[in-house]
Amino acid sequence: MGVAPGGRRPGCPVSVRAVFSDVRVLDCSDHRGHFAGYLLAALGAEVIDVEPPGGCPSRRRPPLAGGLSLEWWAYRRGRRRIGIAELPSFAVTADVVIDSGAPLEGGARPVDLAALREANPALVTVSISAFGSTGPKASWPASDLTIAAAAGTMAITGDEDRPPVRCSAPQAWLHAGGEAACGALLALEARRHSGLGQHVDISAQLALMQAAIPAGLLVPNGNPAVGRIAGGIAQGPFRLQFVYPAVDGHVSITLLFGSTIGRYTARLMRWLYEEGLIDATLRDLDWIEFGNALFVDPAAPAQLEAAKAAIASLTGTRTKAELFAEAQRRRLLLAPVATPAELVGSPQLAARRYWQDVQDPHWGLVRAPGPLAQFSSGQPPTLGPPSADAPPRRDPAPPVPDRPPAGVAAPAGPDAAPLHGLRVVDLTWVYAGPLTTRVLAEFGATVVKVEGPNRPDAARGGGGFLNATMDLESSVQFGSFNVDKLGLALDLTTQAGRAVLVDLARWADVLIESFTPGVMAEWGLAWEQLRAVNPALIMVSTSLMGQSGPLASFAGFGNLAGAVTGFYELTGWPDRSPAGPFLAYTDYLAPRLTVPAILAALDHRRRTGEGNHVDFAQAEGAIHFLAPTVLDHTVNGFDQSRLGNADRYLAPHGAYPCAGEDRWLAVACEHDGHWRALAGVLGRPDLAGLGPQQRLARRDELDGLVSAWTSTRPEADAEAALLAVGVPAHRVQNSAELLADPQLAAQGHFRTVPHPVHSTMVVEGPRIALSRTPANPRRAGPTLGEHTDLVLRSLLGYDEDRIAQLAIDGALG
Repeated sequence: MGVAPGGRRPGCPVSVRAVFSDVRVLDCSDHRGHFAGYLLAALGAEVIDVEPPGGCPSRRRPPLAGGLSLEWWAYRRGRRRIGIAELPSFAVTADVVIDSGAPLEGGARPVDLAALREANPALVTVSISAFGSTGPKASWPASDLTIAAAAGTMAITGDEDRPPVRCSAPQAWLHAGGEAACGALLALEARRHSGLGQHVDISAQLALMQAAIPAGLLVPNGNPAVGRIAGGIAQGPFRLQFVYPAVDGHVSITLLFGSTIGRYTARLMRWLYEEGLIDATLRDLDWIEFGNALFVDPAAPAQLEAAKAAIASLTGTRTKAELFAEAQRRRLLLAPVATPAELVGSPQLAARRYWQDVQDPHWGLVRAPGPLAQFSSGQPPTLGPPSADAPPRRDPAPPVPDRPPAGVAAPAGPDAAPLHGLRVVDLTWVYAGPLTTRVLAEFGATVVKVEGPNRPDAARGGGGFLNATMDLESSVQFGSFNVDKLGLALDLTTQAGRAVLVDLARWADVLIESFTPGVMAEWGLAWEQLRAVNPALIMVSTSLMGQSGPLASFAGFGNLAGAVTGFYELTGWPDRSPAGPFLAYTDYLAPRLTVPAILAALDHRRRTGEGNHVDFAQAEGAIHFLAPTVLDHTVNGFDQSRLGNADRYLAPHGAYPCAGEDRWLAVACEHDGHWRALAGVLGRPDLAGLGPQQRLARRDELDGLVSAWTSTRPEADAEAALLAVGVPAHRVQNSAELLADPQLAAQGHFRTVPHPVHSTMVVEGPRIALSRTPANPRRAGPTLGEHTDLVLRSLLGYDEDRIAQLAIDGALG
């Protein structure tokens, strides 16, 4: 099928299954931006690759199969292509242009985004770069490794006696692409008010910083920085361990405390007691309050170490499958650390028919990651293989899809926030859900966060504290996750509380919940019941494994999803146990998928009047961030594992010691030019001619040369020397270094906002920069039930008698 410069794809009618079928995206990016176009294509948008002569360089990025890039295939599915010379004629009627600054021959940039917007004022343009388009680091050379160092994720990942590590499956540009897709869709929402496009500026550093939450905000709010240990968290003298050995690999266990997780830990201790591995004293500890005891009870640290040793003794005698089965029976927070092969063979994914089999002309039938989420209205079509090398023929142009004419404002006003007027009920907690609804709130939605007065959001119990006050109203992470939301205390275990929620569902456009599948139905609040009172409602159910399948009831957090999807297997040193990634990794990925899914459901509703139930499985969504690794298994039969900081194709590539304690410099040579420059700095011009395979064969020798050079220099001096000759390098930053980073300061990333109890606190700013309608956080997250009266009176219209009766019925906090 050909591509015409104006209008939607020939023969592609508006369909409830192709939600963004009237959105045309021109993707001029290379590997640094292709994930953005992939997400939009997966939701039904028409995405056209714009390639230079000879094709996009990402076509040749390893890993390869038959000379074709698996990464390119994974993220360029379902597309056609045009040449760069055709860009201006297509951009006149396009909706979005994505660019990552990929150079053409002679180093010239292929895209003038400002000129494209001038020719088409309704156009949304998106630029993706390592540090953003402005600021002192805007022109720094960068790679996945050096962005991980800059973003704070490496400093808190790995073994404390070795260099900090990245995930062996590159992640930085995927985080950036996820934010770019969200930014493009938010800008299109803003265009509905004004008819005007705008520019979206995405920094990969800012995007990847989300994977360091809440560590990056600790020092700015007066807390000590988090250290790194393999498969856990190091804070002060305490080592919280999440990864334990099994007979055939490893498992992840959420060994934490507090009102939400402590009961799971108590059940684990009862199992250890039954196995004779601990005594009754350890079994009967108050594991809910144990987190506080660590700071005040001299015996608590030794008790923690005894518990960890007992867990290791138990897990080391059983297989992953045996441990997981028993954990399901006992309702424990335990999951196996899966390899790529085990992931592809997952019975849960098979039961949900997740995988998509795509017929490729070169490779035959290819098993690839499936949908971003499941929609009750139906799924967008399965994406086919990428386009052939030849550009498509030019078909006659159908009519241009309707859109508000440039300069004509909708009633909300031309400068309204993108989500102005959107009403959201937030029933989620901890990380994935609240981070999603924060994006909605900071871009203009009214978000009502509902918490049980007796079961508040578990995020209130940790993640750093303000003014050394360890109570529900002092959590650093809660204050940042819930910026600009209204707080409602509502007991959903009461009939009166559930009646209020029904009224909220009637008021809302979007309701998002993260209860264990089945809980909402037990309360009479399932999709069918809520749709009956509001047929236009969009309900998002987010869980680890989805609303169906044999593991639907598997409860837990993002560290467990990170284990079952393969991220743990891919992070750490090959001769040691998995080292991470840090904390709840898949929770950090989820908003990049749930925000587009919500906006897709809104698009569907505008065209059909129908609501939607979105079933988002965190594990399934996260697999899209490992698509090349999955394809390396399904196409090549290769089962990748962790490599430390080594790269299968690049050398030198690592974190090298600098002068001082625990100071490191990330250095990556992505091509021969980088290596020649580095060899010159090292004073070894005799090695400058080594090619990629020669460098890989001599990896240890070259790493030793770089380490010898960096170890005698302060990290700032070594970094400056390498940047001066164009070698990607960046010091490894933790919370204090992030706060002092001049790039983040120039972007105003750390914001001081009012706090309802502590006067002020520091939060992270938005990760998406819109040129016309930027977000601006106004206040920290609410106290428990802070806006209960406002919500009931102003939003729901309750009178004094109704509110008094709710209090009598025990429905309110």
